[in-house]
Amino acid sequence: MKARGSIRRTAAFGAVAALCGLLTAALQAQFGGNQNPPYTPAKDAKDLRAVLFNWTWYMGMLRGIDEHELMVSLEYQGTGGTIQVDGQPCTLTKYRASINYQTSGERVQYTCTRANGQAYSNVEVVSWQYAWNEDIPGAELVAGKGKATPIPGAVQERLIRLWASPQGAAKAAILGVNDKHEWGANPATLLKDGVMTAGNTSVAWEGGKPVVTFPIPGVPGATASATLDSKYMAERVVVKNGSTTTEFTYGDYKDWNNPLNRIDTLYAGKMTERRNGTVVRDVTTKETETGSVYVVMPVPASVRAAIKPSMPPLPERPFPPAPTFGPPAPAAQASQDQPTPRRADGHPDLTGSWQSGGFFNWRYGFRRCGPTQTSDCSRTVNQTYDYEFEAPSRFGPNRPVYKPEYWDKVIALDMWTNKEDPVMTCKPLGLPRHGAPARIIQSDRDIVMIYRAGVDGGGGYGEYRVVPTDNRKRDPKRELEATFYGYSVGRWEGDTLVIDSNSFVDSTWLARGGFFHSDQLHLVEKFTRKGNQILYEVTVDDPDALVEPWVMTPRIMTLMPNGDAGLIKERGNCEVYEEGVVSSQIRH
Repeated sequence: MKARGSIRRTAAFGAVAALCGLLTAALQAQFGGNQNPPYTPAKDAKDLRAVLFNWTWYMGMLRGIDEHELMVSLEYQGTGGTIQVDGQPCTLTKYRASINYQTSGERVQYTCTRANGQAYSNVEVVSWQYAWNEDIPGAELVAGKGKATPIPGAVQERLIRLWASPQGAAKAAILGVNDKHEWGANPATLLKDGVMTAGNTSVAWEGGKPVVTFPIPGVPGATASATLDSKYMAERVVVKNGSTTTEFTYGDYKDWNNPLNRIDTLYAGKMTERRNGTVVRDVTTKETETGSVYVVMPVPASVRAAIKPSMPPLPERPFPPAPTFGPPAPAAQASQDQPTPRRADGHPDLTGSWQSGGFFNWRYGFRRCGPTQTSDCSRTVNQTYDYEFEAPSRFGPNRPVYKPEYWDKVIALDMWTNKEDPVMTCKPLGLPRHGAPARIIQSDRDIVMIYRAGVDGGGGYGEYRVVPTDNRKRDPKRELEATFYGYSVGRWEGDTLVIDSNSFVDSTWLARGGFFHSDQLHLVEKFTRKGNQILYEVTVDDPDALVEPWVMTPRIMTLMPNGDAGLIKERGNCEVYEEGVVSSQIRH
């Protein structure tokens, strides 16, 4: 990527570099100076541990310092070929699949031409045990827009297609080992050397090729066998489900992302699906977009009412806690069992310096070069590529549900995040993107909140806000003035401080990932102190952009033992120039 010549961008990457320094120290402490993860398959190893690791490693699914399996969503576009409609082949003119493995869902939009020359279009959706067709993407999510038709008989067929896909098959095989493991765990951490069968997944070698057998999630009794080629990529996946045998064949693997966003995630260039020997889907890849693309498939109320799930959702799998870098706070200091300090008015005293744990930022860093990467690969390059997979808002699983007409806008903003993200043009982060305050100063009638600099892509310059907490009514005149941090008033509900904010400018994002908002943004923040911790909760409402309010994942703010930890250091000025020289879609 050509340098943008932006002092603001330098600040952003300076923050990342500082973080990577901490990560390097942590790695050296953990691995005795060796920054590589502890597992590397022995040469010619044929056990299940080696095969699952190599499968995901060669496909470009392992990312970050600890090489977690971080493929969660993707966009796929195909061309040519046929799709079976009413038992007859229909020549494809458009094929787009949107996949989200966390929700076990896929939306396929296609247009084809029948043998009689008639055009046919459909939108097929599956979300775990619900299947339906839509006349427009996201039908019925907004009242009066579109029609969703429940198709309960298609649940198993569509789940099989999802979990037998090039990445889906590998993920299903890992789920078969242990479906309660940490989300995104490196498969090598789940197994020991020499094991050929674990849980419901096994490997055998046939004709010098590994054949991995595993169950299809969500389809009781369905079993898949994936034959891998010499580069550990699935060339054939056969799924047996009762009397039906579905065979998927794949070939021509490469990075099909657009040329400005090649991040070494491989996908099949040719895919053919046969059901009991008959071709039902034959697609040639045109383009993919990987790296935690925005994909959602909420189930319409009419579909929920019409379909009774045949089995419960996949077991909840935990996400790893974000570790603390540097000496941890003493147990007594961090415990919420400590007495909660109170002011003379009886309200909890929120005054202090606070640290709030983020999600997954600790994974950023120096992944090894993958087996398909070229000789110019470096750990720095990998670090840049992996931002797309690891950014918390992209990785999920908690994402805002935008109105369907904005889904492609979110994807487009994210794909051009290097020029569209307000961080890159010196704008304040705003709320809720700036996160929890780093320093709080409380009085009887108001509260001052000071925010950290250099967060979420290097944004923020130590902004602050003063919020009245004396139960005053909103001033209609103040509401006419839009600002980056909104017009806020606070009130106490028992021991919880509730801050209600509106009147925001629409030029900030809710989070990385293209998560824009309108000028109708309305925030409700809750701060509940117990001992030396604060539970920080945020609800985002934007009736112009969102289908429903977004309840963000709560965070725990921990009191810092060093009283000076929250002092804000002065940062340099922000300056942007050469904005028209962005030449890459590699996202921060």
